[in-house]
Amino acid sequence: MKLLRELSPQLALAGIVALQISCGDSTAPGNAAASISANSSTALSAAPGAQVVELPSVIVRDASGNPIAGVSVTFAVTAGGGSVTGGHATSNSAGIATVGSWTLGPSQGANTLVASTGSLSVTFVATGADPCTNVVTLTLGVTTSGHLSLSDCALSDGSFVDFYQVSVPTAGTYVIDEVSSAFDSYLVMFNSAGRLVGVNDDVASGNTNSRIKAVLAAGTFIIGANSYAPRDTGAYTITSAATTAEVTNCEDVFVMPGISTSQSLSSSDCTANGILSDVYLIFMQSGQSITVSMSSTAVDSYLELTADGNSTILASNDNIDATTQNAQFTFTAGSTGFYIIRARSAAAGATGAYTFAVQ
Repeated sequence: MKLLRELSPQLALAGIVALQISCGDSTAPGNAAASISANSSTALSAAPGAQVVELPSVIVRDASGNPIAGVSVTFAVTAGGGSVTGGHATSNSAGIATVGSWTLGPSQGANTLVASTGSLSVTFVATGADPCTNVVTLTLGVTTSGHLSLSDCALSDGSFVDFYQVSVPTAGTYVIDEVSSAFDSYLVMFNSAGRLVGVNDDVASGNTNSRIKAVLAAGTFIIGANSYAPRDTGAYTITSAATTAEVTNCEDVFVMPGISTSQSLSSSDCTANGILSDVYLIFMQSGQSITVSMSSTAVDSYLELTADGNSTILASNDNIDATTQNAQFTFTAGSTGFYIIRARSAAAGATGAYTFAVQ
């Protein structure tokens, strides 16, 4: 599994919504247009010089509010220097008229397109911006649809990525899923400072969807919806939600400094020589220090840390001192990368609740 990517574009929110509807009358043969309104989003974005994915469209209605067909609608660029095809459209039986395409101008900034019939008009605004700085807001618990395209942010390996921002209101465990039937998905998470939190290629063997399960502090995080292979495109969905499910079955769970979580050792956890353990992954910069602790009244706590892909134990602790069976160590990373922390018991077969924390 590839763990690290060259993902360092500056992140910024983009998008301006403008809707201008004026009243009046326009007449097409046999039809009296009394109103025109947007049938698609009026706030769009694309890379400078690229086409918008969602085509602007309007719906024309008569004085009774009924859609009317056969009305001529003109789509014209009024700012930004872009161009359209199919700029003279006619409303269909549903009253909808759609532009053929809209290509944004070559410079970053606002582009406007006005759809009009007679004195009636609707304005669409598209922000031309570097796609690597475009960030879409995710709402926890809501599924968001996306599409990797040739106009998206391109990484050094030739794959494309869309960036999303999600706010985590309270510390806890969260699951983010990227699902696609079009390509092998690859999911990345950063904190607000741009530091890597977690990555995932496949949920399980034979399942090319991606999932990040992470114990997070409250804050804002950036999600990168990516493909494993270069130049893959297609539709996908992103879902993010809080979960109360404990760490189990040797699953990868990412952690970060500033977290504390209640977990338990159980028979479904990882086992080695009869000793049960939960596995946590943390990304660290060279020279960064963390303090890891495990406390329990049910088991004799034991902690171990290794570098990802290396079995050499770099830090471990059984008892903090002679007065307790809780474990704690402080570790300073000698190199940048992922490290694996195993929270386990000192005795084989021991099960029970514990509290795990990273500071």
